[in-house]
Amino acid sequence: MGMQSLDDLANNLVKKFTGNKLAVGVDVGTKSIKVVALKKEKDKIILKNYAIARTKDPLIKIGQTGVINEFTGDVIKETLNEANIKNKTVNVAIPSFTSLIITIEVASVSGKVSEEAIRREVSKYIPVKIEDVVYDWQVIDEDKLQNNIDQQIPQNNNGIGMGDTKDSKMVKILVIAIMKEISNKYEKVFSQSKLSINLLEIDSISLTRALTHGKQGVYLILDIGHETCNILVASPQGVLMNRTIDVGGDKMTQVIADSMKVSFERAEQIKKEQGVNVAGNGQTGGILTTVLSIIIGEIKKTVELFEADFEGIKINKIILSGGAAMMIGLREFVQQQAGREVAIGNALEGVAFVPEIKSSLLQNAPSLSIAIGLALANFEE
Repeated sequence: MGMQSLDDLANNLVKKFTGNKLAVGVDVGTKSIKVVALKKEKDKIILKNYAIARTKDPLIKIGQTGVINEFTGDVIKETLNEANIKNKTVNVAIPSFTSLIITIEVASVSGKVSEEAIRREVSKYIPVKIEDVVYDWQVIDEDKLQNNIDQQIPQNNNGIGMGDTKDSKMVKILVIAIMKEISNKYEKVFSQSKLSINLLEIDSISLTRALTHGKQGVYLILDIGHETCNILVASPQGVLMNRTIDVGGDKMTQVIADSMKVSFERAEQIKKEQGVNVAGNGQTGGILTTVLSIIIGEIKKTVELFEADFEGIKINKIILSGGAAMMIGLREFVQQQAGREVAIGNALEGVAFVPEIKSSLLQNAPSLSIAIGLALANFEE
């Protein structure tokens, strides 16, 4: 489920294409851009190229109207050129913290849910006029979550996912909403750089597509970016819960720098070399444990909220994603502290690539997950 079913989002901006054309995903983070180009040849999806560009100046303005900086389009264009990607039409992710992702309950009568009932309920959670946002919704099929059955949700006449419901009962609805002002700003920034947006999608949806594709069950995905940490519960049905906290990789680096009285650059190097150090015997062990304990607390809170809201449905595994996912000792630390199995996300599962780039590609794979998920959207049936 993505934003593509919203007819008025960026003036019918979405024109998803399929077949063997090149699909390009662009993940704009706060201080980095990740680009992935995929192509489908027969039944095989092939990675043609990828690029990661890092900047000192923020590309995304956290907490400000408009979100994306004016110069970001030029950085993306330059990154595409350096990666020899000629496409002028791309799929783009917007940050989860710019959106409202909630689960509501409304009555279903004879398998149908009233659009007006959803609109009334959604308006209770939006601090602005409902006319100033665009929103999409999908019925969550709890029976399929309970049984861990990975099936496509039947579509109603409006192309919106519906569960099999009979008579009158309360059903859970996943709602995703963004300000029209934000979508318009993205369109403007990209068009100024002679780029066209094919698909505008919230990053957690792209991430879910990349990391749960072909799987069954329910997962907690921990996506650690530069400035924020995205904690979401997801299944092949889509995002079920999404929370964002203001703790990311840069916060960890800054804590090391302050505690050891070294530069930010040196602290970043120390973090890469020594990591979490679960045993606490290294220089950074105790320092990073303090910061990571905040994340662990939010993971536990998310699990409690989800399992209370979705009674009887358990989270199978925690998946790590983002630039910090490969940090030494992180997987072991999270597994020990959260008391659940933890794996590093592999968005490249089922994607072919040339052996020569395997080493560097696998090292960067957690950072590329959102961009891969964006490109994969072109090949959904």
